[in-house]
Amino acid sequence: MDQRGNDDEDFSDPGEDKEHEPVGADYLSGYSTPTHRIPNYFAISASLLGTMPSTPKPYRTFTTPTTGFHLATKPSLQLTADEAAVAYQLPDLEDAFATFFTNRDACFQAPQHAITKLQIWHKVHVQQFSYHNKILLSPQTLHAIPPSTANPHSRYNSIIISVCSQSDWPRDGLVGHAVSQLRMIFHLAHLDLFLMYVQHFNIVPQSNPTNVSPATGMHLLRQAVQGNGQCIGEVIPLTHIRSPAHLVPNFGREAHSRLTCLSSYKLSNVFWLNKYWMKDFYYALSSA
Repeated sequence: MDQRGNDDEDFSDPGEDKEHEPVGADYLSGYSTPTHRIPNYFAISASLLGTMPSTPKPYRTFTTPTTGFHLATKPSLQLTADEAAVAYQLPDLEDAFATFFTNRDACFQAPQHAITKLQIWHKVHVQQFSYHNKILLSPQTLHAIPPSTANPHSRYNSIIISVCSQSDWPRDGLVGHAVSQLRMIFHLAHLDLFLMYVQHFNIVPQSNPTNVSPATGMHLLRQAVQGNGQCIGEVIPLTHIRSPAHLVPNFGREAHSRLTCLSSYKLSNVFWLNKYWMKDFYYALSSA
């Protein structure tokens, strides 16, 4: 889904046909009916490995066992780390970098000058397989766009991430996974991978042991914050994304008085994880 203003989510593929009224076969027989061809990021990634040395590295199309990724050839922005922290309103970005490199082994270490210049992308396309029969699904677009005059609350999507490099999504559901907001996508010189800055949610305990609402069957999420109220953020590899996620703000007894279509995510900190958003997402969250 493409989350507009953080809350107007539409992860549908831009080439997807619009809904239409059914018509008879005789009527359609006189017209060509081109079909939308789904790209295969897994096949593209396999063809790049070792066969196209002139292709920019890290490759802009790459995969994990469960998810395919595709980025534009050129970044949307090139900023210093300080500039990015201001543009994206991420005051803890420097600390998140320090934690990332402290927790990684030597092959992930980067010289200080490499961290000062970031290549930044505003979106990434991700592709998954269907839950039951492993049919390749249409790619979905995830945005991470900083605030602007037109949209002062930025534009970003929610995602399911793996808490480690390997996981069994979707079979394990949320076990070994977390829900986060994708706030920035970037690359550092001298690192052969793409990174992202995310902000996390905590699952709010419900009345049953599985932390799922008995009424809706959905998990209730609360923005993870520090003692000073600042959101908890982290820098992790982009390949930890397992799936887009759809969140519905929980307004409580009364919605915020300044709530608009552009600010519902900014002015809310409690959400429902909408497992009914898409059938494959429903199976994943209902299986474990």
